[in-house]
Amino acid sequence: MSTEEAATGTPPESEGKPSADAPRAEEEEASRPPTTPPEAPSTREEAVSLLRGASGLANVRSEKIISAGISRLDGAGTVNIFQGDFSIGGDFSTGGGGRRTSPRRASKVRVPADFLAEEADSYVPSADFHAGTNTLRENFLAVFSGPAGTGRSGRARTTLVQVLRAAGLELNVFELGGSVLGNMTWRVPQRACGFIVVDRPNSQGKFVAETSVTEAWLNYASAQLEDSNSFLVVITGPVTGGELATAPNRHDFVIEDMELPDPMEIVRRRVRQVIPSMGEEELAALLADTRLAELLDERDDPQFAARAGKVVADAIRDDSDLGTAVAQLGDPEGRVREWLSTEPDAAEIAFVLATAALEESSYLNVADAAVALSRQIGNGTAKLTPRYLRKLMAERSWIEYLEQPGESYRPSILRFRHAELRPSVLALIWFELDGARDKILPWLTNLAEHADVEVRARAAVAAGILAASDFEHGVHRYLRPWAAHKSPTLRQSAALGLNVAGRVGVPAHAVWDYITAWADQLTFGDHRYLPATAALAAGGPLGVAEPRRALRVLRTVVCDGGWELLTPAAITTHALLEAGLVNEVLTALIEWTEPGTADEPLEKALNMFAFAAWEEGSADTDAADRPVLLLSAAKHRDALTRLWGRALSTEAVRPLALDSLHDWIRVADRDPSVQEDVLLLLGGIADRGPDDFERICHALHGWAVDRDEPLDAAAYFYNELIEAGELTA
Repeated sequence: MSTEEAATGTPPESEGKPSADAPRAEEEEASRPPTTPPEAPSTREEAVSLLRGASGLANVRSEKIISAGISRLDGAGTVNIFQGDFSIGGDFSTGGGGRRTSPRRASKVRVPADFLAEEADSYVPSADFHAGTNTLRENFLAVFSGPAGTGRSGRARTTLVQVLRAAGLELNVFELGGSVLGNMTWRVPQRACGFIVVDRPNSQGKFVAETSVTEAWLNYASAQLEDSNSFLVVITGPVTGGELATAPNRHDFVIEDMELPDPMEIVRRRVRQVIPSMGEEELAALLADTRLAELLDERDDPQFAARAGKVVADAIRDDSDLGTAVAQLGDPEGRVREWLSTEPDAAEIAFVLATAALEESSYLNVADAAVALSRQIGNGTAKLTPRYLRKLMAERSWIEYLEQPGESYRPSILRFRHAELRPSVLALIWFELDGARDKILPWLTNLAEHADVEVRARAAVAAGILAASDFEHGVHRYLRPWAAHKSPTLRQSAALGLNVAGRVGVPAHAVWDYITAWADQLTFGDHRYLPATAALAAGGPLGVAEPRRALRVLRTVVCDGGWELLTPAAITTHALLEAGLVNEVLTALIEWTEPGTADEPLEKALNMFAFAAWEEGSADTDAADRPVLLLSAAKHRDALTRLWGRALSTEAVRPLALDSLHDWIRVADRDPSVQEDVLLLLGGIADRGPDDFERICHALHGWAVDRDEPLDAAAYFYNELIEAGELTA
């Protein structure tokens, strides 16, 4: 039995990884009555045994990850998804350079000369710009290769303009269709002109140039152009294979690994075009109080720099607030939409989505998840070893690779530079890539069932963020199927995901409706797993915010549930105590264990108390390395005395209660500062009656003389109680 099986209250049974269709199958199963009766409840002995083996550590770690994720999202706001076309543009009429998929055209389309001249006059060249002009001037043909967002389109057009001007030719420039590439019968359609071919990827993401442009075609096209005194630039994607990659004369024609121009100089030049009187020092002073330098550094995209320059120039000219105008450039939803409009490949989409799903996890966790997803959405075409880390280290992108300060033994983590990007990436990929959802969901489900609590808790955060965009869809598509699944880790992820959804945009009452309905399956339904998920969900941030509702769920589980629900209820009891709800929890436990209560509910409630009494707090709290209730021993002595007395006097609960008390004595043995509180508690239990006094003294004497672990504190407490008993006799 694993820790997680114990922590979620599931009887031992064979477990299997869900298939790709598991969420859908489980959703269907959860929506109809089971065809076979539920398993018989665990016996009391089995339930208590599971409780002894359960540890709140995994649950506490999950809660810490959830809290950190919610805290990072605070202030990021809810992502509003607007359906429809989100293309940034890509034709010359708008001056955009976004990549788009479209049919290849054989006809020529004139590119406006004024657009070309204006772009070239405002263009900021990079240090290696001359390499392209030399190639085009000498060979009459140049291929500009690189990924979208590297300025290849603007550079190719400006290179063509400069070469045409140097040759004394008019700006007669035409865009040609991609069928030109590799065509050994092509003829230059017009003399003394410039031509542009924009090589757009096909449905498999392949570029024509990569597979069709050969050494022979490069030489043939170059000769044809020279005879016609014309020049051709080809704009294509990265050369990663195919005929072009192996062409011996490739380096005579292909410009790649292009340096980018200074983005701030692009902004300055755009501003000077609109406001010629603006001096550099004056502009620098105006920009100093904005985020522009940071945004330009992160984006490192000439197109973005040009757009930023226009925004800055317009704001200064119109005397509007410059800081607000610049801040709008950093809109996370717009940035994600812009990225998606470039049609990134499966490997890139997978890495960005994996980072969003597992933000602040280690690089290896994220990379492994990204490779698994890229193979799913890439239809088997994904590379075997995408070199994500090399790209991260070489570029300043929207994802950063961070060492954890002061924790050299922990691996570096990945996260977005700005917290708002995570929900934008998750929501927009989920909404916009409709055909990918059926492949993303099994991948996310596998992460939610991962053996590592770091992975599954972060995946649960991602699921909660996604559910916040369309809660009913999220519940029925994955949260309820997880909650109704036989896998205990999936049920825990469902409970965590519900809590996240209720903290990042979904009204809390809407989430509570599901939690209480799942708990009520004990009375009004016969589903065997939903109540366990409800019990776990009640211990999250929603339960901390509304403890009365959480305790009502626990009461339902205690009074109406079987023994298999003891451990999830106990785990939630401890979680609420650690959150500081000591008075509320102890008051409820006292009420549930009043004399006259039926044996089974009473024993379950007292076992919940005994478990919570020994569970330690998390590492970064005052209760680290000690039972969380020990901090409340002085303030809540009467309630603790009553509950411990009831637990010790109930034969079925006594062994677990004594184990919990033993832990308190151990803490007092190593920390004398708590000895007075523990002694007063022991005295209160002993004062309940002769049987209580005898039980406490017998236990203390045994711990004091234990051969393997004698406790001096136990001897001290025993002597104090004996002496006090003799004085009152």
